Amino acid sequence: MVQASGRRGRRPAAAAPAALPPSMRDRVPFLLYRAAEESHALANQMLAGMALTARQAGILTMVTELEPMTQKALGDALRIDRTTMVALLDDLEDKGYVARQRHPRDRRAFLVYPTDSGRAAKVAAVRILDEQQRRFLAPLTPAERGQLAALLGRLHQRPAPAP
Repeated sequence: MVQASGRRGRRPAAAAPAALPPSMRDRVPFLLYRAAEESHALANQMLAGMALTARQAGILTMVTELEPMTQKALGDALRIDRTTMVALLDDLEDKGYVARQRHPRDRRAFLVYPTDSGRAAKVAAVRILDEQQRRFLAPLTPAERGQLAALLGRLHQRPAPAP
């Protein structure tokens, strides 16, 4: 490969990320989406040391704090589709963190229970996620963090928009 400078074999420098048009960079839902993606990626990176994902940490938190739950209830609460939920639970079950049992009143459903190892993994994951939150929100002052949490809480609690 030959570059304009005449040097052979060198790769061009990585291009800077393309600037976003104002219609995107000034749109709050887009910024929320981007921030959520970055936060989720950091959480997954930090949880990788214990071979968990952010979604799996969420599942462990739900079944530990609200146990037992059906797979469907978990999927609905965490907005995880049925196929993905089964795969996540299979992995957690293989690790010994959860156990599934038939629902006593609905033979089509499974209840998900945490194991003792799962409870311990949840505690460790929450510690990591506390640090992840601290790192992710580091650019904000404590007052701004509180304000952001309050504003997002208000958005999250509003009724779903009409179709």
